[in-house]
Amino acid sequence: MIKSVSLLFRNPAFTQDEFQAYWENVHAPLVKSLLPGLIHYCGSFPVPGVGASPHGGAIECDGIVELGWPDLETMNRDMTSPALNSPEREASSARLMNLSRTLVRIVEEVKVDPG
Repeated sequence: MIKSVSLLFRNPAFTQDEFQAYWENVHAPLVKSLLPGLIHYCGSFPVPGVGASPHGGAIECDGIVELGWPDLETMNRDMTSPALNSPEREASSARLMNLSRTLVRIVEEVKVDPG
C-alpha cells in the first residue's frame, strides 16, 4: 500500500479536543467522500498526559493522519482531482489546521507479522 502520512498542527483557535472532533466529524468524512481510490484512512491523536516512549523523543504535533491507496497511480489520480482540490475541502483544511506547519511524507507500507 502507498500511503501519505501527515503530521498535523491544529489551528490555534481550536483546543486539542475541538481539533480532533472537527477532524472526525467534519473533515475526515468530507475528504473520504472525495477520494474514490482510498483503501485506508486513519487518524492518530496524542494521549493526554503521555509523552515520548523510553525509546525516543515525542513528535510535537496535534495529529497524524494516514491516507492509503493500492498504488501510486491511484494516489496521484485522487490527489490531483478537481474534487479533492475544491474550495470546500480547502476551506475545511484551512479551518482545521495550521497548513504552513503540516508535514507530509509518501511511504510504502511494509507489514510485519506480529506473531
